[in-house]
Amino acid sequence: MSTSMAALSDNHNTHHPLVRANLKGIEQALQLLGQLDNAQYIYIATPYVQSSIGAHLRHINDMYFALMSYPQGVIDYDQRRRGALVETQREVGIDELQAIKRWLLALNEQDLTTPVTIKSETSIYQQQICQMASSLERELLFVSSHTTHHFSVMRVNAEACQIKTNDIFSYAPATASYLRSLC
Repeated sequence: MSTSMAALSDNHNTHHPLVRANLKGIEQALQLLGQLDNAQYIYIATPYVQSSIGAHLRHINDMYFALMSYPQGVIDYDQRRRGALVETQREVGIDELQAIKRWLLALNEQDLTTPVTIKSETSIYQQQICQMASSLERELLFVSSHTTHHFSVMRVNAEACQIKTNDIFSYAPATASYLRSLC
């Protein structure tokens, strides 16, 4: 595990810890996409998963694009681009990740403490929309955790294509800390 951790070492020390965590997630995704061809990017390892790496990346990116709307005061997690080119074109995924990385690098402390309203559907049986107060900082924590969850499904697709992910890809920070404590 140490070689993989060294490869993803913290080279963003001047940024807020949540920004650094999100940047590391983006870097992990870029590292994975760099190993794939387009056929692997769209492969679905049925019956184990129902969506491709590209579809999961589109969803991750949609969450970040929702965060980018924070200056308007509302973050709407239901704005999704299902069927967008990012789901089938690996290069589009790479370009979007680079744009998200640039956005993260531009954030400052004042941005992070900006109050926002979160909007999201909460029921699968009927349309029910919930709104609540939050901050960009809190939502970066949520999106980072949510991204890790999607990485675990992406890992199944990658490994079904004989693509080896780094040792810590798809691990939650607490899991990585636990594994380090075993060494």
